[in-house]
Amino acid sequence: MIKNIFNTIRELIFSPVKFWLGQKNRQQGQWQLLGGYYFLLVIITAIAVFIGAWFNSAHFYIGFALLKSLREILLFTLLYFISIFLFNQLIPAYGGEKNLQAVRKLVVYSLTPYLLISVISGLFPALYIINIAGLYGVYIFWIGVRVLLNIPERKQPGFILISVLLCLFVFGILSVLLWKIFVAYY
Repeated sequence: MIKNIFNTIRELIFSPVKFWLGQKNRQQGQWQLLGGYYFLLVIITAIAVFIGAWFNSAHFYIGFALLKSLREILLFTLLYFISIFLFNQLIPAYGGEKNLQAVRKLVVYSLTPYLLISVISGLFPALYIINIAGLYGVYIFWIGVRVLLNIPERKQPGFILISVLLCLFVFGILSVLLWKIFVAYY
C-alpha cells in the first residue's frame, strides 16, 4: 500500500500528463481514494505538524501540538468536501457535464504537492515559505482538467482560474476560522 502511494506520488509529481491519462478511465471509489490515499497524506501532515509544534514550543506543550494537528486534519478534510461540491457545481457553467468521480480525483491529487510540502513546513515551522512550492498543484490541476473534464477548450482557462481562486479562498477562510476557534480554545 505504501509503495503504491509512493509510486502514485512520484508519477503525479514527475509526469502529470501520463498520470492523468492513466486516471482517465480508472474507476476508483470515493472511500478508496480518501482512505487509501488522501487521508493517509493528511494524517502524515498532521503528525508532522504535531511534532513540529511540540518540539518548537517553549515548554513542550502537548495540548498545543494536538490542537494544531487537529486543525490540519479538519482544514484538509473540509477543504476536500467543499472543493468537490463547488467544482462540480461550477462545471455546467463552463459548458461541461458534472463528473463527481473526476472532480474527486482532481481535488485529491491537486492537493498532493501542498500536503507533501506541509510535512516539511510542519516539522520545521521556520521554513513556512516553502509552502509556495505547493502551488505546483495548480499545474497538476490544469493538466487534470484538460484530461478528465469535458469542458470546451476555450472555456477551460476560465474554469481553472475560478476553481483555483475558489479553492484558495475556501482554504483561507477555513484557515482563519479554524485558527480563531483554536486560539479561543487554547
